[in-house]
Amino acid sequence: MRTLRVIALAAAMAAASVAVHAATPPVTDAMIENDAKSSNDVLTWGMGTQGQRFSTLTKINTKNVSQLVPAWSFSFGGEKQRGQESQPLIYNGK
Repeated sequence: MRTLRVIALAAAMAAASVAVHAATPPVTDAMIENDAKSSNDVLTWGMGTQGQRFSTLTKINTKNVSQLVPAWSFSFGGEKQRGQESQPLIYNGK
């Protein structure tokens, strides 16, 4: 009986995953090429294929940048190690 429940749960999770994926439109090459022109989505590291990381947003500036704080963090362990760096990617508000 337990095996049947596990299979049913796995099937439900798979169906939900497919439904969420189907509801999100795919990212196109044109969207990636124009990534730096829009501040709504961050589709690539560096905001565009040139990796310039330039944004036209004005809410964060030289007067308030010192007030920024991390929203979350994660440790892979061994804080003296390096190499686990990333940039947030945002598409379709997520």
